[in-house]
Amino acid sequence: MKKTQNALVILAGGNGSRFSKKSPKQFKQVNGQNLIHFFLKQIDLNNFDNIVIVHKRSYLKYINKLKIDFPLVNFLSANAGHNRQSSSFNGLKKLKRLNPKKVLIHDAARPFCSNKLILKILKKLEKHHSAIPYIISPDKKMISKKELNSNVKSIQTPQGFKFNAIFEGHKNTKIKNAKDDSILLSEEQLSFTKGENLNKKITFKEDINYFKLFLKRVYKSGIGYDIHRINPKSHSGLKLCGIKINYNKLIGHSDADVGLHAICDSIFGALSMKDIGYYFANTNPKWKNKNSIYFLKFANKKLRENNFYIVNLDINFICEKPNINKYRKQMVKKLSSILGISEKIISIKATSNEKIGFIGDGQGIAAESIVQICNENIY
Repeated sequence: MKKTQNALVILAGGNGSRFSKKSPKQFKQVNGQNLIHFFLKQIDLNNFDNIVIVHKRSYLKYINKLKIDFPLVNFLSANAGHNRQSSSFNGLKKLKRLNPKKVLIHDAARPFCSNKLILKILKKLEKHHSAIPYIISPDKKMISKKELNSNVKSIQTPQGFKFNAIFEGHKNTKIKNAKDDSILLSEEQLSFTKGENLNKKITFKEDINYFKLFLKRVYKSGIGYDIHRINPKSHSGLKLCGIKINYNKLIGHSDADVGLHAICDSIFGALSMKDIGYYFANTNPKWKNKNSIYFLKFANKKLRENNFYIVNLDINFICEKPNINKYRKQMVKKLSSILGISEKIISIKATSNEKIGFIGDGQGIAAESIVQICNENIY
């Protein structure tokens, strides 16, 4: 659909007191997505010229993340009010100078709204002042014996309005704490449309399990390899996976930790990034004798920024000496600490090169790493 001066207001200022004290439900991360993020991915954003997120100032970091994830969307911010009604009006006032024709007002706690429903509401607004979605609840609400078998209608969001109609409704109402925008219109201005049974609201903490059903785990894998020559003139200074070993030092621009370098490259590969040399070039004096733990922390930060977690890490050393098995537990513990992952998902193995070639002659040490990552922290 071509843009036609449509606007969307997303109410995201609630505390979610019935959900969790640590973070509001609308910003709860599941598989790298929160409720608003999921909703925006469900719909065609080209239907809207402007999207207003109504939020508390303390939630600004979440809004800035949305702007990064959806760079083509014209996001506007409005301050949350003391209740839903005032928050909704703040969002509308933010749009007033832009003079949109239609506006949809949506609760951030309803992430499952489909694009089909969005289009249905926008189309209905061509001939009506409002388009309020509803469903017939399969549950029965007993008020009296007479009404025992009556159907219960449940109102949903997003609710669509001609902008001027809902703005004036908010401006002129004597109601102080409306739980629903449609209440602010006259009966003649109200028009209803069939909603969606899947358009459920996340209210309680256990409701997040319903949200998880809609998300898919994404697994990615990456491979890394590194090799360095042994300095025969040295007698100590070897570092493997961050552990100092009393053995000949490896020659390299940094500390030449082949284990950490291989792990970095496997993480970069899983994230479809460039190799370690691109980020830490061996021609840059800045990285001269640099502790490779710094490189691994950088790689781990990229994992977090992309909302991925390590599922399994497998490292294999190829060398004649030293005896890697003697240091295996120390290495596992070190990697667990740096990456913030369980020791149980780290494997470190070693093999010789059967006296064949450069490594077999004891002139070098190589390491290979395979990592599997997931967009959900399953451990």
